[in-house]
Order: sequence, then C-alpha cells, then structure tokens
Amino acid sequence: MNLCDICKKNQVDIHVGTPSGENLHLCWECNNNLAAEYLGIDLIPFRNGIYEYTGIRGKKHTFRINQIVHPVGIGYEADEITVDQSPGFKVAVMDNLDCDQAVLFDKLEAKIKKTIFKRYLKISKDSYFGKRIIIKNDEVVGRFEYDERNESIPMVVIDGKAFSWDELGKMLTTYEGFQFALEIYDMTDDIK
Repeated sequence: MNLCDICKKNQVDIHVGTPSGENLHLCWECNNNLAAEYLGIDLIPFRNGIYEYTGIRGKKHTFRINQIVHPVGIGYEADEITVDQSPGFKVAVMDNLDCDQAVLFDKLEAKIKKTIFKRYLKISKDSYFGKRIIIKNDEVVGRFEYDERNESIPMVVIDGKAFSWDELGKMLTTYEGFQFALEIYDMTDDIK
C-alpha cells in the first residue's frame, strides 16, 4: 500500500502534479486540506470512511464516503463496497465552495437512501419466457461504468447491479415498436 506523501499514514487516492513539476501522491484528506488552503475556504470536520445504510427488507449497504474539494466546489461521493467487487450503488453530490457542507452531507445521505430504496427492475415469471429480469413501470435509471471484459462498450449499472448492453437489450424486447428518450446526467445531478 502506498502512503500519502503528506500525512504518511493514509492510502494514496490522488496523484497531483504541481506547477513546479513535482508529483504528489495524496490521500483524500490531505488533498482536500491542501485544496482548501489554496482556495481560502474552511472545511467542516469530516472523516472520510465507511458508512452503513439499511435498504429494502433490512439489507445493509456499506459505502465508502469521501469529501472532495474541487477548484469549483465541494462534493461528497459514496461508493458501495460489495462482497464480490461488483460496481454496486454510487451516489454523489456537489455544491459551490461557500456552501453549507453539513447540509450538503445531509443531501448526500438523503440521495443514498432514495437510491437504495428505488428499484427499476423486477423478476418476471411466465410460461413463454420463463424467469427473466424486466423493467418495472416503463422507466430505468442507472449509470455507465467501464467494462474490463469489453473495453469498447461500457456496462450499465441498474439497481446496484452490472449488466451488459445485450442484457439490457433483452430487458427492452417487450418494448419493440415503442419510442424512448435517452437523457444523460452528471453523477451529481438529481434525477426525478
């Protein structure tokens, strides 16, 4: 494990090039503190780390949450930690540098809870097709992720589970002849 060049205790998360040509290997916390100092902002006390939330039927979802200071704003990003290393849920929020950081974190938690409780897919069983996954209520929301098995086409993650484009296509077969609208949103945007 590579350790942060500043604190010498946390794992390296960020690689930063300085104007003098130096490369720094930093943890999130040291990166945020350095960025906050440079930008002249105060950060509320926050510990990047592991947080747990309870979803549907009492299922526990564990997230690694990081505060991220960007030149244009402050954000929080939550990545679900899964047993099998699958993509899982991912949630992010962002606001201006002068935002109320506690309110922004509350917004992240509300978004996590909404995300882990909303389902767009369901299992259908019928005599013709057998058991298969279908889209519930004619709407699906997810995200694109890199697919190391097929580098030229991203995978889609819906309900915290990864699907190939072929698998998504099979879910869409019941909609042949229908119209659709595809809208793309930033990770930090709110969708419906």
